[in-house]
Amino acid sequence: MRSLEQWLDEYNASHQNPRNKRIHYWCVPAIAVTTVALLWLVPVPGTAANLGQLVLVGAMFFYGYLSTRLALGMLPLVLLIAGGIMLYQQHVELAMWIPAATIWIVAWWLQFVGHKAESQKPSFFTDILFLLIGPLWILGAVYDKFGIRFREASTQR
Repeated sequence: MRSLEQWLDEYNASHQNPRNKRIHYWCVPAIAVTTVALLWLVPVPGTAANLGQLVLVGAMFFYGYLSTRLALGMLPLVLLIAGGIMLYQQHVELAMWIPAATIWIVAWWLQFVGHKAESQKPSFFTDILFLLIGPLWILGAVYDKFGIRFREASTQR
């Protein structure tokens, strides 16, 4: 398995164009939230769980494997996503799949517009796990902006 450094370096290589980066900073979170929201609607047979919950738990294990610091940074965001979805279901009459699917489609379309400007294919075409790296890449950029060191000592350059 790749290290955090390898994942981020490879993801970053196909996200150099400023327009593509701006699109990704908005659309990756939108896609992450709406994907979980759509999967939240799929029950896991024989359990009280749903597919969205399982994806969030699996993502957190993957993030923890790559970086404890980034996993801890992602935890409040994951909890906000789950809490927001539950609040939506409790307080909004409109079926959740309608806004989630609409935002998901628009955000993906914009992502492909960004990659056209980049002249690079999306990273997940080479490895589906890059769909989980995008949110880490954005969190890493936020950490960098605030001077927070997020890479483990063994992966520092």
